[in-house]
Amino acid sequence: MEYQKHKKLKAAEKCPIVSVLDVIAAKWTVEIMREVSLGPTRTRKFLRVIPGLSMKSLQSRLKELEKYGLVNRQEYDVLPRRVEHVITDRGKRVISIYLQLKELSDEMFPVFCVCPMEISAPGVCSEFSCPHRPAGRD
Repeated sequence: MEYQKHKKLKAAEKCPIVSVLDVIAAKWTVEIMREVSLGPTRTRKFLRVIPGLSMKSLQSRLKELEKYGLVNRQEYDVLPRRVEHVITDRGKRVISIYLQLKELSDEMFPVFCVCPMEISAPGVCSEFSCPHRPAGRD
């Protein structure tokens, strides 16, 4: 219950770590950041590869991630009109935090999962096996 009261505080009034975690650990954020870390991602692709994600939730999270400079929206004026979402430098810093959390998770909860975010990490193979991302839906 105490956390609920804390969450209602303005970002400037609470611990900076909690403020950042409110953004990067919000529902669907890890999955969305995973996809943009793999390359520019179109809106419908998010819906195909993230089971349970609705268009409304996706649009809300993307706006939030854009607001904090983690992803950018790129629009192309070709027909048909295309919109892609790309990771920013700040977003790449968040990915490195996620990867550190993954390392800790591997120590605490051993589960075989080579996360797609690890592909670009040094020393990791280019194949991934994520039980939380449907295979063959790229």
